[in-house]
Amino acid sequence: MSSKLNISVIGGAGHIGLPLSCFFQIKGHQVNVIDKNLTALEKASKGTPPFYEKNFKENLQSANNLGLNYKSDIETIKDSNIVFITLGTSSEDVDIELFDNVLEEVISNISKESILILRSTITHETILKVKNNSIFMEKKLLLAYCPERIAEGFAFEELEKIPQIIGVKNSNDFEIVSKFFISCGLETIHTTFEEAVFTKLFSNTYRYAEFSLINEFSNIAKKHNIDFDKIKHFSTYKYDRLSKLPKTGYVGGPCLPKDTKTFTHSYPVIDDILSKFLRTNDQFLDGIVNDCINKFTTKNIIQFGITFKENSDDLRSSGAFKLYEKLIENNFDVYVVEPNLAIGISDYGFENYRFEDIKQITDNIIFAVDHNEFKLYPTDLNNKSIIYAHS
Repeated sequence: MSSKLNISVIGGAGHIGLPLSCFFQIKGHQVNVIDKNLTALEKASKGTPPFYEKNFKENLQSANNLGLNYKSDIETIKDSNIVFITLGTSSEDVDIELFDNVLEEVISNISKESILILRSTITHETILKVKNNSIFMEKKLLLAYCPERIAEGFAFEELEKIPQIIGVKNSNDFEIVSKFFISCGLETIHTTFEEAVFTKLFSNTYRYAEFSLINEFSNIAKKHNIDFDKIKHFSTYKYDRLSKLPKTGYVGGPCLPKDTKTFTHSYPVIDDILSKFLRTNDQFLDGIVNDCINKFTTKNIIQFGITFKENSDDLRSSGAFKLYEKLIENNFDVYVVEPNLAIGISDYGFENYRFEDIKQITDNIIFAVDHNEFKLYPTDLNNKSIIYAHS
C-alpha cells in the first residue's frame, strides 16, 4: 500500500462524510467526495460549510487547497484504493433498501482487491450480505467495519483522538486497514465484525438509555406533583456520586434514537426495557405541553430553539421540533427563534424569527434548546412567563 492513497467517500457531503473527507485530505491522501446532493457539493467546493461543525471553515479550506475533489458520479470510485460508505441508515425498511442499493452499486464499480470500509450504523446481517455477494467475492475485496463514533459538532477535535475500531475477518486484514489509519495518526482497535457492530450500537444505546432514565424520573416526579429540579439539586449538592447526573430533556438527534431502535431489532429480548425508553421521551414532551397548557394564559408561545441539541443547525430527529409539532397539535401559535438557522420559512414548514421582531407578541416563552446565544437575552425576559424544556 503506497503512502498516498486515492480514497472515495460515498455520502461524502454529509455530516459524517465531509469532515472525514477533509481529515483524510489534510493527512496527505487524495480524497474524492461523492454525493448526489449537488447543492452541498457546490457549497463545499467553494469553501462554504453546508452545515455546522466547530472549526469547519478552516479545515474545509485547507482540504480544498490540498486538492479535495467533488463528484456526483459513483462510477469514479474505480480509481480508488479505499472506498468509504458514510450514508445515514436506520432499521426502517426504506432506509435498509436504499443502503443495500448503494452497496450493490459500490461493489459493481469498485476495482478488484480494493478496500471497502463501512462507517454507517449497520447490523451483522449487512456484513453477511456483503461477504456473500458474488461480485464482492470475485473481486477479492477487503471488507472492514469502522464505525463512526464522533459527536456531531466536534468532528475535527474527535477524529484526531478517538481510537478507530476496525472490525475485520482476520489479523491480516486488520494489519492492512490499520496501516492506513495509523498513517493518519490514529490508534486502532482490532475486533471481529460482530464485536464492532455491537460496540457501535451499544455505545449509542447506552447513552440513549442514560439520558432517557433521568427523563423517566422526571416524568414520575411530575405525576406526583414533585419539583424534580429541586430533587436534582438536593441529590447532587456536595454529593460527588451523582455529580455527573445528565440534564433532563428530550433525547433526539440523528444517532441515539435510531441506533437504539436498530439495537432492539438486532438483539431482541423479552420485556425489552430499552424500547420503553422510546416511550419515556415522548411522555416527557407531553408533560412539557401540559405545563404550557396549565401555565400560559394565552395560546401564543415564543419557542427558543428547534434543532436537536445546543449550538447545532441539525433538525434531524430533533426533540425540540417534535415539541413544536405537539404544541401546534394543541392549538398553540408557536413563534420559533432559532439562531443557527436562516430567518424565514424552513424546509420543515415552520417560520424562523428574530427575537427582537416578535418579543412583544407574547409573554409566554419556552426554552427548548440551550443555545449559547440565548444566554445573552436575560434583560429582555423580565416579566415573561418562562418554561424550561431542559434542566
